Amino acid sequence: MSVLIRFKRYPAYLFLLAYSAIILLPLSWLVIASVKPKRELFTKPFSLPSTLDWGGYQRAWNGGLLKYIANSVIVTASSVGLTLLIGGLAAYALAQMKFVGRRLVYSAIIAAYAIPLHGILVPLYDTIVKYQLTNTYFGLILPYVTFGLPFAITVFYAFFIDFPVELMEASRLDGCSELGILWRVVVPLSMPAIASVAIFQGVQIWNEFLLALVVISDDALKTVPLGLVAFRGNYVSDWTAILSSISVTSIPMLILFVAFQKQFMRGLAGSEK
Repeated sequence: MSVLIRFKRYPAYLFLLAYSAIILLPLSWLVIASVKPKRELFTKPFSLPSTLDWGGYQRAWNGGLLKYIANSVIVTASSVGLTLLIGGLAAYALAQMKFVGRRLVYSAIIAAYAIPLHGILVPLYDTIVKYQLTNTYFGLILPYVTFGLPFAITVFYAFFIDFPVELMEASRLDGCSELGILWRVVVPLSMPAIASVAIFQGVQIWNEFLLALVVISDDALKTVPLGLVAFRGNYVSDWTAILSSISVTSIPMLILFVAFQKQFMRGLAGSEK
């Protein structure tokens, strides 16, 4: 019986193996191509490099890659932190507090998924210009938080709605306030949801290009996606520097996902309830 069960699992294992290869092969090519000499990048794109050329990494570093990474870290960390804070408080209120219209509010938040950035880019830019937020971190952080809240509230709501009432009642009997219950009881037990929101939003914001292109024109404030454009000229593009930059800037998100992958999967499973 056990042999039959294992045999039935083989197609699933083969599918996952093939899917992993599809994902890992481009990443492997990216790293290998970043250390190739420029000529071999086009004449022998799929072969191993004859010599390791680290010039692309050096040119990327000298071109301001560290500055772009620092800007992305500031924008991403601030946006994710505010999204977790505001989304957690809103979801807790919608899930645990009884007030008129809470289901209507939650439905409106779910409906916000249907509003794409491209559809409101022009009025959004007019608002940013009106409040003089162009070429500022807040000009990116505030829209990122706004667009990230529907997902964050949905994930947190799925966790908070089925949270054990006994634990919360015991905390109230001990004199704990609602914010105290949220911070001391709910948050420690909701780490899968927190990790899911942090990883999902972190990757989205780290790679966002369109809004950053519209809002930021000052080279000192450009994020990583905008910084990569600097290595492309009108007639010549430094592709080895671009590939080197992509390799370096992919590391933080990969580390973040590998470190919290279990919590991420548990959080997504909880959001489907």
